[in-house]
Amino acid sequence: MDSLKRSIHSSLAVKITLPFVALFAAVLFALGLVLAREILLEVEARVEDQQRFVLEVATFPGFALGEESLRQIRDRAGRSAQADPAAATGHCEFVVLEEDGRTLSTIAREDRAAWPTVEALAAAVHARRLKPATEDLQRATLRLARQDWLVLYTARAARGPGAAMRRFYLLYPFAEIQNAQNRALRRIAALGGLGLALAAGLGLLVAHWISGPVRRLAVAAGRISRGGLNETLELPGPRRQGQRGDEIAELTRAFQAMVETLRNSQAELLKAERLAATGKLAATVAHGIRNPLTSLRMTVEMLQQRAGNVDAQTQQAYAVLLGEINRMALAVEELLTFARPRPPQRVPTDLNKLAAETLKFLERQLQHAHIQGSLDADAALPPDLPLDPEKVRQLLVNLVLNAQQAMVRDGTVTVRTRWDAVSEQVTLSVRDTGPGIAEEVRDKLFELFVSTKGGGGLGLAIAKQIAEEHGGSISFETSPRGTTFSVVLSAVQETQKEVGGG
Repeated sequence: MDSLKRSIHSSLAVKITLPFVALFAAVLFALGLVLAREILLEVEARVEDQQRFVLEVATFPGFALGEESLRQIRDRAGRSAQADPAAATGHCEFVVLEEDGRTLSTIAREDRAAWPTVEALAAAVHARRLKPATEDLQRATLRLARQDWLVLYTARAARGPGAAMRRFYLLYPFAEIQNAQNRALRRIAALGGLGLALAAGLGLLVAHWISGPVRRLAVAAGRISRGGLNETLELPGPRRQGQRGDEIAELTRAFQAMVETLRNSQAELLKAERLAATGKLAATVAHGIRNPLTSLRMTVEMLQQRAGNVDAQTQQAYAVLLGEINRMALAVEELLTFARPRPPQRVPTDLNKLAAETLKFLERQLQHAHIQGSLDADAALPPDLPLDPEKVRQLLVNLVLNAQQAMVRDGTVTVRTRWDAVSEQVTLSVRDTGPGIAEEVRDKLFELFVSTKGGGGLGLAIAKQIAEEHGGSISFETSPRGTTFSVVLSAVQETQKEVGGG
């Protein structure tokens, strides 16, 4: 039960509806107070009009005022009230006190239950000096004979010479006023109940309209908290495309953006963890292969030297074996570069010569795939560019092998160098004649483990890493007729760094 109460009180719909109902109830209460006061004032005004009517008649010249005539005046005023139901004031009594001490009253002396009221009024007038000083109507509230009365009183004399002064008292029972107020309040309560029901219904509709999207948003958040960030979101939002929506829609878009950011952060974290694990594994594997591979190369070279003048087929077998060993060594170096990258060791380097040696090194592998390798070297290229020759060779090997794998068999790989004397920048490009790069991988081509040929996906990522380590950049252009990868390096920037460092 307590949990149910907490649930109800914490409900957004209830929190929105309660202010509607509370405001309406407060307005209704204030309206009841104002209306009760207005009823009292209106009754007083009507009683005052009835008193004035009695005074006008009672003070008419030559009018013989007595208890019977006073009753007739009262009844005449009552019939006027009955003719106008809206002006009805209920039952009232008149008391007239004359200067000679005579008392006139509309209450019959034989009415032993009511006559004490007249005696109590006379006693109150004597005790409280409730005597009118002017002809203006005055008001008072008295309790006479265990009943509350509204008393209007004044002093008047009949018009004409020698007329005696009389004090007129009109007694109106407060019970009549309370009855009128109660009738009005019952009507207000009935209308108020209907109004409260309407206010509650309207509040619930508005609350449902506001809380519905918030509730769906909360459900989506709970589903994500249980199922993870990969859970499909179905969130409220603008119904029409391009519609901006209200604050709830803004909250929805912010929530969606937060979830997408968390998903990207989670993906980046998983990628970083995978890279760290892969790096450790790569370092372990590379170290395990590197030393036996070096021994294997030395053994094959020794056997080749001892063989001397053997037939061409045997020499070709030795050459193939050494080429495969060198290719495996390159793969090991690639793993080590990925696992433990080192800063470049810049020395004056002849890039044209380095490119020619790299193509020579890969010549047998390219020939095996029926691919022709060519070098378009710029003779104006300075022979002493500040580069790390081992890293640049690895970059070039990765780009050439990537081009060879893109063509599979038959085609041309062109390595090109160009020197810009104005900006002192060198561009190293590798072009193939393959079918081009698929659209779906172009945006993430330089990311680790992304490959279009089913490989490990390290070559282009390491090439990009080496280019950036040298303060350069790498880009590509692709079409169905081939792909060109271009690496731009600034000789000025590298030279200034080395001068500044020295």
